[in-house]
Amino acid sequence: MDRVFSFPRPRPRGLLGRRFEMDEQMVLLGGIVLSVILLAALPGILLKILGCLGAAGTCIWATLVPYKGRTFLRWFEIRRSHRRLLRDGKLLYRSTAPLAGRRRDGTPEPVAQPVGVPASLEWITGKTAYGDIAVLLQPTEGMFVACIEVEAAKNFGGLDGADKEALIGAYEYLLKETAESGGRIQYVQWLARLLPTDPNAHAHDAAARRDPAAPTWLSDSYDQLIDMVSVYAEDRRLFLVLGIPYTPELSAEALNYQTLHDGYAEVLGREIEQFIRSLSSAQLRWVRNLDEPALASLIHHSYAPDHWINDVRGMDRASCWPAEMDAREPTRMAARSWEGSDPWFTSTAWIKQFPVLPVGINFLAPLLLYVSDVILTVGVTMRLVPGDQALEDAMADVTNEAGQADTTPGKIADPREERELGASASTMHDLANGAVGVRLTGWVTVTAPDPDLLVQHRNTVRAAAVKSQLALEWCDSEQYRAFANTLPMVTGLLKD
Repeated sequence: MDRVFSFPRPRPRGLLGRRFEMDEQMVLLGGIVLSVILLAALPGILLKILGCLGAAGTCIWATLVPYKGRTFLRWFEIRRSHRRLLRDGKLLYRSTAPLAGRRRDGTPEPVAQPVGVPASLEWITGKTAYGDIAVLLQPTEGMFVACIEVEAAKNFGGLDGADKEALIGAYEYLLKETAESGGRIQYVQWLARLLPTDPNAHAHDAAARRDPAAPTWLSDSYDQLIDMVSVYAEDRRLFLVLGIPYTPELSAEALNYQTLHDGYAEVLGREIEQFIRSLSSAQLRWVRNLDEPALASLIHHSYAPDHWINDVRGMDRASCWPAEMDAREPTRMAARSWEGSDPWFTSTAWIKQFPVLPVGINFLAPLLLYVSDVILTVGVTMRLVPGDQALEDAMADVTNEAGQADTTPGKIADPREERELGASASTMHDLANGAVGVRLTGWVTVTAPDPDLLVQHRNTVRAAAVKSQLALEWCDSEQYRAFANTLPMVTGLLKD
């Protein structure tokens, strides 16, 4: 029997129970307190009733009633932050890389990054047996980040059920080994980058470069060679980003070296090297480490795809950011690369909910494989949780689901509550049987050369997500922040 996956319902993080978020609970509690104060302070029965109903009703409306796809409370902070950044001019970015100089050691001076990206990034060159790798220190997040390119099984969809199960089990073992081995890697981010290419580009280039004076037999031979060459119409890249939290123990170990920078390079390099060595156990092939030029090229390409990923000429920590970026429009973000004069438009959606029904191994195929002619990035950020902690959380979730279920005698049970309770119980039993504990979130970024085409591609991706049983929510008025979650930064997941 083929394996199926069930995802539990995303649960809010609150102080009292898990039905509401912390801010929602505070607003509801404030409404109750304000109603009691008005009951005691206002004269007359009518004013007391009106004041109490007005205060309580306003808080309930702001917290529970849908308003333009969300609630008023959700929109309040988003719009306030957008207006503040718009007033400060931070949503319009222009890189100062051409004016930045270099330090005494030859490294370029860092430049200010666009809004939404973690501030005050520090670049470190890690040392591994597989070559140098760029490590980003994010002081605001307390995280070290490194990126490698990997390649998975290309014929995964054509394998039988037993082979697919073996590959999934191998990857599950990799996550469990990373989480339980006592290593420092606690966050893993997958970035799948899909770019449509012109299958006739080689033929067009050959026709443009053809020498009319060349012999006929040579031209005919080359035409036959072009017809025999198989050309992919899509370029798919898979990147694995590793997140290592900053700890005093790590810093103390790095202090044993000549400089703190050298210490971080050696200590983090060993952690990353050990992880790369374990990739083969998960049937993943290591392709390359992303050093500073390669990582800078990937970041620059994410903003503007007319800069090719493999083009590392002149790419460093200063030139990795776009030449210009405009995030003032609520529904999209525009960015221009150093090579082009026309901007590229991007829009990012949050995967609000993963499938609520059991799905097979290939449930993401409609989004990752069947979307064509769309520049797409799908990012999944995972936090690896030790088994004991994950099991405790799962048991709490089952208790919470059972407590919220309406079991009034004589009332038909809500099948949705039964489904959620079953999914939570299934997760609890999987963890008890040795499954790895993972907390995850997902993001999808669509890029297009003009706004109208961007709207079409958004609709295409939304339809593909529905086929994958994913619920998307476009991050309007916060595109600048949501887009950064599909950069190799291991962001987008709440840190405990």
